[in-house]
Amino acid sequence: MSCLPSAKVGWMRVVFEPGEIVYMRHFQRDSVSGIFPCRVARHDDQGMLMWADQGSPAWYTITPDGRWMRQLPLAEWATSPKIPHRGNFPHSLLSWHPAGADYSIRFFWDDGVFTAWYANLELPFTTWREDGIAGGDTVDWDLDIWIEPDRTWRWKDEDEFVTRLAQPEHYWVDDETRVRSAGAEVVKLIEAAAFPFDGTWVDFAPDPAWGPLPETEPPALVWELPRAC
Repeated sequence: MSCLPSAKVGWMRVVFEPGEIVYMRHFQRDSVSGIFPCRVARHDDQGMLMWADQGSPAWYTITPDGRWMRQLPLAEWATSPKIPHRGNFPHSLLSWHPAGADYSIRFFWDDGVFTAWYANLELPFTTWREDGIAGGDTVDWDLDIWIEPDRTWRWKDEDEFVTRLAQPEHYWVDDETRVRSAGAEVVKLIEAAAFPFDGTWVDFAPDPAWGPLPETEPPALVWELPRAC
C-alpha cells in the first residue's frame, strides 16, 4: 500500500487540543472509503481519544448507482468509481487509538447507556494538519472484535476477511498474520480485564462546550489529500 510520508509533503506529526475537530479517514489502498468527524478528548504520547455524539454525521463512499461495498463483489467494488454518501453514527462513540497500535478500541453508548466495546483492527493512526484542517488516517483491516459489557467477545466479519484475502489483486489488506496478531493482543487484554477493558471511560461524558459536529460534507481537501504515513 502506498502513502506519502509526512516529510515528503510538508505534513507534521501534530498533537491536537481537546475539543478540536479531527477528520478520521479510513482508506482502501489509496482511496478514502470513510470520513468520521470527531472531537478530540485527549491526545498525548499514550494515544488519541476522540468523541462523536449519537446521530452525528459520518461519510462513506458508494457507487454512483447507490450501492455499498457489501452489495458488490470485491473486484467490482475495487474498480468502480465512488461518490460521497452521508450517514450517521448509530451510537455515541469514544474511539481510543493507542500510539503505534494495530487497532483502535471504540466505546458505544445508546441513549447514554454503555452498550459495548468494539476492537477495530487497523493500521496505526497517523495524524496530520493541512491548511488549518486536522485529520488522522488509517487502513481498516475488516476483521474486528465485538465485546459485550461483561467482556464476552466474538469475532466480527471473519468470513468476509478470509474471502477477501483470496483476492489480493483487489484487497487492501495484505498481511493476515499481522491482523490476527493484533486481534490476539486485544483478546488478551479483554480476558485479563486490562485497560481499556477495566471500566475506564465507560462513564465518559463529553464537554458540553464542544457543541455539535459539522453537518456539512467535509472540505474537498479532506477527500483529496494522500494518506499520511
